[in-house]
Amino acid sequence: MSTPATPYEEGFDAVVGKDGVLTVPAEELARHGLPPGTHVRLIPKRPSPAPRRTVRGALRAAVDARTLDAFEAALDEAKADRIAAVDRRWQ
Repeated sequence: MSTPATPYEEGFDAVVGKDGVLTVPAEELARHGLPPGTHVRLIPKRPSPAPRRTVRGALRAAVDARTLDAFEAALDEAKADRIAAVDRRWQ
């Protein structure tokens, strides 16, 4: 679901002082049609993740170790069954 475009997407120019106080000049508020004293909600912009140069390890947290071990065991068993089937066929 996406949020419809708003005139506020351009953002605000603001200054955070050494004491942590956020100051937005009245002209900046007026540019967005907001009178002084208006309550606004700030949403921090998160930096985008660095681009992957390889997919190796991309899903390592997606599957827990027990499930992965069970999957590997099933693959080994299936491989052994296939080898045994080929051996029976050609003997």
